[in-house]
Amino acid sequence: MMTTFYRVRRGDQILGDGGTSKEIQALLDDADPGEYPVEVVTLDGPIDPGHSRHWGKAIKHADGSIHLESDQPGE
Repeated sequence: MMTTFYRVRRGDQILGDGGTSKEIQALLDDADPGEYPVEVVTLDGPIDPGHSRHWGKAIKHADGSIHLESDQPGE
């Protein structure tokens, strides 16, 4: 069974994974303001290492608000 989720990074560090926009935003609650790359990860099964591709970015503003910006056409 295929599973798809989003992964937020800061440099080489993985901040966490989320299945919804709310989960992605929650990963950045304690993060500093800035832009964080977001990847979409697909796993084909429980032991599959999966593969990822760039999706866009999460932007945390100085006021604490967070929005997601896709680089993918049509999203």
